[in-house]
Amino acid sequence: MILIGIGASVGIALGLFINLSGAIPTEGDFQAPEATSIYSSDGVLLGRVYREDRTNVNLKDIPKYLRDATIATEDARFYQHSGVDIRGIARALWQNLRGGRLAQGGSTITQQLARNVYLTHQRSLQRKLQEAVLAILIERNYNKDKILELYLNRVYYGSGAFGVQAASKVYFGKDVKDLSLSECALLAGLPQLPSLYSPHVDKKAAFDRRNKVLQLMEEQGYITHDQRVQAKKENIHIVPRVLGRDAYKAPHFVSYVARFIRQRYGDDALHGGGLRVFTTLNWEMQKIAEKALREGVKKHERTRRVTEGCFVCIDPTSGYIRAMVGSVDPKSHWNRCVQGPGRQPGSAFKVFVYAAAFEECGMTPYDRVIDSYISFPVGRKRWAPKNYDNRFHGVVTIKRAIAESINIPAIKVCQKVGVNTVIKYAEMMGITTPLEPYLTIAIGGIRGAHPLDMCSAYGTFANNGVHIDPLAVTRVTDSKGRLIEDFRPEGERVISERTNNYMLECLRAVVTSRRGTGYAVRDVPNAHGKTGTTNDDRDAWFIGFVPGKLVAACWVGNDNYKPMRRAYGGIVCAPIWREFMLNAVPIHDEIQRKYKQYADKTDENRKADKKRNTDRTEKAKDDETKTGEPANAPDQQDESEVVTVRVCNESQFLATSHCPSTHTERFLRGTEPTTYCSIHAGNNVTGQESQREEEIVTVCPDSGMIAGPNCPNPVRRRVSIDKLPDQVCSVHNRSGR
Repeated sequence: MILIGIGASVGIALGLFINLSGAIPTEGDFQAPEATSIYSSDGVLLGRVYREDRTNVNLKDIPKYLRDATIATEDARFYQHSGVDIRGIARALWQNLRGGRLAQGGSTITQQLARNVYLTHQRSLQRKLQEAVLAILIERNYNKDKILELYLNRVYYGSGAFGVQAASKVYFGKDVKDLSLSECALLAGLPQLPSLYSPHVDKKAAFDRRNKVLQLMEEQGYITHDQRVQAKKENIHIVPRVLGRDAYKAPHFVSYVARFIRQRYGDDALHGGGLRVFTTLNWEMQKIAEKALREGVKKHERTRRVTEGCFVCIDPTSGYIRAMVGSVDPKSHWNRCVQGPGRQPGSAFKVFVYAAAFEECGMTPYDRVIDSYISFPVGRKRWAPKNYDNRFHGVVTIKRAIAESINIPAIKVCQKVGVNTVIKYAEMMGITTPLEPYLTIAIGGIRGAHPLDMCSAYGTFANNGVHIDPLAVTRVTDSKGRLIEDFRPEGERVISERTNNYMLECLRAVVTSRRGTGYAVRDVPNAHGKTGTTNDDRDAWFIGFVPGKLVAACWVGNDNYKPMRRAYGGIVCAPIWREFMLNAVPIHDEIQRKYKQYADKTDENRKADKKRNTDRTEKAKDDETKTGEPANAPDQQDESEVVTVRVCNESQFLATSHCPSTHTERFLRGTEPTTYCSIHAGNNVTGQESQREEEIVTVCPDSGMIAGPNCPNPVRRRVSIDKLPDQVCSVHNRSGR
């Protein structure tokens, strides 16, 4: 009977081989879904988005101990068989026939790979035969090392980890290349029963299984007895299991970026495309923002009945979102910076009224407005707005009205300018929520505004009247580092320099005037800002900036719209903003210092290159004179000696983002223009600054950051000044930072 069974099995196998042999497996069949990784601008991994937690790695990055342990445990004759181990199958078949059930599989690593890719895990003779046939086909087309690499990147190790890199991170908190012998043995023992051997489930079972793997490695000659004894003694640290979003750093920002990636590339690309997403967030600033918001809200939770808040920071010169805290509770999935209808901004909205007045009506901060009783018909009733202190102040300048946040002057100015004009400026400066044309808009009587929008709008004042939309992502690559898309900030002047200077003067008075509502932040150097508090105490804001550096918005309130108790923007929000800015601005300054350092080095290199190329050109002319043959023109020159640059049509110097009409032109290297156009550079880019709109930097192609001493293939790139990398590459840092 046994012989008959074996004969039948062989016959079925031959039939399957003939049937399947035409379907030769391709490498694309084995490309497992890979997690999308999201990084901060300073090189910190913020989060991984996936259905299956997996990061594919090359075999050379997998320790030999782990490869040997896997072979010793799963397929001792891996390098001897041709996909199917006849000895193993015969042994398993004999045991199964003796026991009357399918107890042993005898599958090789190649068979397991075939099963994971093409088949189900159902225990049946037909599936085993299909598995064997596919294994033979795989071995015909791939060498053993490639098969082992594919297997190690696909196999499930428990605790939601697929592949050795994800498993190493999940269990040990480190890259697979850094594992010790003992850690490798523990991982190699998991695939047999990952739900039982996982150290997150049963640590003792995991270590017992590790010891068994070490024994097998010694028996098969992969390690010595002393190595085995030493590895058993090693005290392995198992990191706690953290699932999905709970593992994110800056979770609200990561979710915000993930939504952007999903909308742009689709759900499959986000969850399984292995994308590498490089963002604008600065991790050090993010930590400061989180701490400041949580401590600031907690301080007023009982006395002022404040339970929630959010905080967002932007670099106004680039639109880069540097920090985003969507809730006091990091586990909350609701990002109050961007989701929902927003919250009423109160007096923080007045800046749009006055900006429109300065721009459209020629008003100045010294124009006077009478702060007195006023009323307007609203149906059968009348609306009689009040000031927050329930007093009238007589004749006041616009500057004082802004500094002390007096309501009546804002309403009168809005009436003069026109509500629709105010709406136009609010939208040009970045407000995206629908605005209705009612006079109450003058004091923030709108349905709501997102804190990110308000922050971006105030960034216009911090950027000399040029508005740049918020930007969260700078670059997206595939898992191999190949560029998919990069994103550059685009600015548009929406108010004149005159108007912007008036707004700066008024918003500075908010901070410096003793009766200014933002007086609490006066010790932040060159701080400007505006408070906002709704009449019913449901919303409080402070939005402020240091010109040319950072702009940040803080909102506090309650999700159920329950009124707070005297929780004014200047009392609750301003101190949070102050705490952040005092610590974040120095970080920004250090980043800029590094930019300047690299720019200065680039200037020196550019001058040296120019001199070398000038000498080369002169030599070519001398050769032409001697030989009578013309020197190569740029179009005939070796491509490595030709550069293509964008030139302003009017000035014929290097174009900036402000030049209205440009063209690209080819030059012999060293003869191209090196000075940037100053005609269209804008009021905030002159002299040496205009020459540094773009710089040549040496970057690491893997991380996109400034190349460090350990980066294997650094390249030189011309990068716009607002796109320069923030930090030196940490991907190839030997310290593992």
